[in-house]
Amino acid sequence: MRIIATLVLSITIFRCSDAVADCAGRKVDVGGFALWIESRGDGTPTVVFESGGGEDSSEWSNIEPFIRERAQVRTVVYDRAGLGKSDPDPRPYRIEDEGTALRRALDQCDIHGPILLVAHSYGGFISEILASKDKRVKGLVLVDANIPSFFDDREAAAISARYTPLAEDLIKEKSELGRNLLRQDQAYPATARHMRDVHVPLSLPVFDITAEHTWVDAPDELAAMRRAHSEFVAASPNRVAIFAEGSGHYVSRDRPEIVIDAVLRLISEIKGQKSVVQR
Repeated sequence: MRIIATLVLSITIFRCSDAVADCAGRKVDVGGFALWIESRGDGTPTVVFESGGGEDSSEWSNIEPFIRERAQVRTVVYDRAGLGKSDPDPRPYRIEDEGTALRRALDQCDIHGPILLVAHSYGGFISEILASKDKRVKGLVLVDANIPSFFDDREAAAISARYTPLAEDLIKEKSELGRNLLRQDQAYPATARHMRDVHVPLSLPVFDITAEHTWVDAPDELAAMRRAHSEFVAASPNRVAIFAEGSGHYVSRDRPEIVIDAVLRLISEIKGQKSVVQR
């Protein structure tokens, strides 16, 4: 019996290790198309990086290795559908499908949690969707990320009207990226409506980093965005506001130390929670 039990355990360990190895930079099927995903390192929590709109996983190339090595954790970067090395999603664009695709990719890579999500800009939407539904998520670092309450019908329509022509022009130079952004921009009103029904649990620790020079500059829009972030943080004592002074929208490039510090602090908090539970 001991031999059989040992054999079963060995097979289980092999399968888990094999699943992790398979995700060291390859495509995984998420239901009719494949996403490129790379899992590296070992340790808990697993830190999953979510890029901004139109950006692939290379956005985190100066942050991910440092976090993995300094904190001794597992990290995951991936390309959303139609970006980087990932296949386009053949279906009409829906923001909820982005969240489903990420969850399926994590499942394929045998990632059980706890998970810490680090999300920039438009990627905030996808991470907020996952955080609202997936019990594996134990923390969230938002990096000048989208807060749903800012995107009312008027703002969403304005964004769609502003960026759709830019995406159409981009198709002439970078066809795949342009088409991906066109689908995303045209769907912004529907995306905003869906996101207003997505609620990040109030019990979840969140660090909300905002850039001094964000992607909106009109005074009324900027005031509304600041108010949305302020109200989001004020809704729970588990949420912390961090202001990235002097930074543009790409905080990971302008002030990487702020992002790194926030991620390391939340990793430490999650590890502390796990130690208390184990006792």
